[in-house]
Amino acid sequence: MFMRDGRSRGAGLCVLVVLTLMLMLAGKPESGIAADADTNGVQQTVAESLEALWTGRTFSPELQQRQQAMKTLLQNGAVTRADLVSMMETAFLPMLDRAVTSRYILKAMARDFDAVFAPHMTWEDGREMMWRVSTSVVKKGDQVLIKIGTLAPPGTPWLSVPETITIPEIEKMTEGRVTVKIYGGGVMGEDTDILRKMDIGQLDGCGCTSLGVLAASPETSVFLVPGLFKSYDEVDYVYEKFRKRLDRAFEEKGYILAALIDTGFFHIFSKNRIAGLEDVKKQKMLTWFGIMETTLYNELGINPTPVAVPEVVSALSTGLANTNLAPAAWMLGMQAYQYANYYLTPALMYSPAAIVVSTKTKDRIQKQVGVSDNYAQNFQEIIVSEFNLIEGEWRRQIRVYDAKSLKAFETKCGMKAMTFSAEDQKLIEQAGIAVREKLAGKAYPADLLNEILAALEEFRKSHP
Repeated sequence: MFMRDGRSRGAGLCVLVVLTLMLMLAGKPESGIAADADTNGVQQTVAESLEALWTGRTFSPELQQRQQAMKTLLQNGAVTRADLVSMMETAFLPMLDRAVTSRYILKAMARDFDAVFAPHMTWEDGREMMWRVSTSVVKKGDQVLIKIGTLAPPGTPWLSVPETITIPEIEKMTEGRVTVKIYGGGVMGEDTDILRKMDIGQLDGCGCTSLGVLAASPETSVFLVPGLFKSYDEVDYVYEKFRKRLDRAFEEKGYILAALIDTGFFHIFSKNRIAGLEDVKKQKMLTWFGIMETTLYNELGINPTPVAVPEVVSALSTGLANTNLAPAAWMLGMQAYQYANYYLTPALMYSPAAIVVSTKTKDRIQKQVGVSDNYAQNFQEIIVSEFNLIEGEWRRQIRVYDAKSLKAFETKCGMKAMTFSAEDQKLIEQAGIAVREKLAGKAYPADLLNEILAALEEFRKSHP
């Protein structure tokens, strides 16, 4: 009797449990079950979309359809912005070990990211998430420090732009896990000294003047060909058109071209009155940046004295030299303007500047943080992209500073602008052509020069 009653009670309990489960399932709204399925589908869509964006792949038609469905769920509130952020963070971290991006892809991601996720999540949100998640593997107190040396003097745009824009943003987005330290004013030596320190791992990057740019990638000397550029618009056009070729040239030497900016257009400055080329030939001219400058001087009959960049101001102040070729912004930043009373216009040549990062930076990050090769490569590309991001604003501020410097020399310092005669300008033009022909195939590839000349001709036809 006892056993029979126990079996009855056990059977009744089982029935009760089954009925309860059936009631629970029956009581759950179909919309709730569908919502779970939708959420899982959105997570997959987010992950696939993010990886396609990260690697530069085109969205498949099927993925585009799912992206539209995701947007509908976001718009009607079935999936919240908080859900989207969480899904993206979940997908992003493991993706860094699996898929590799590049600075070119990251440059285009602003547009492409917003097309998929805005207005619920914009590229600025995505960029912040990208930094936060990718650096979450960096332990507190084990900061990743990117060290850059440069000749650029403090207080000039070459330093102030990254120090006021890029570095604070990186520190904020990474909660201090990553920062950049720029050693300015030549405390790390000349550009060539800085590049050597990069090669042995003491520094990660160089804010290069033309001297460093040419040392890191000799073929960029083509940009210094006298008379090549007539305006900054032409400079920007050529930079954009030939950027990938330039990047490859730097990488072949072990460097990444993180930002391509300006040293500026070079004028002749002198302590003594110089009305033209004949007056310049009588001065104690100095030279500091290499073969292009000295070849031009040889063509013009000028005999310069070579001086290391950190010694230029000293040479001018002591009288070792009284005339030099430089951009106005550099003259102001180095306080060299106080040794000049005259300058000649138009400018003789243009010179680039650049931020280059060692390709070995990735290896150091990998060792310090303890991540995969792909992860470290992504980390490096993210850092490089931040400098690339401000390239346009960086150039703009340098150019404004340069123009203001020339004006200040005249209005506040009494410096007088002298103009080359038409005859002198013709001689300078002929000398520039001779320089580019002599150095083609030696200082830079002849085909690169010809392609740039063709591009400039094309640009000038469409911009008369």
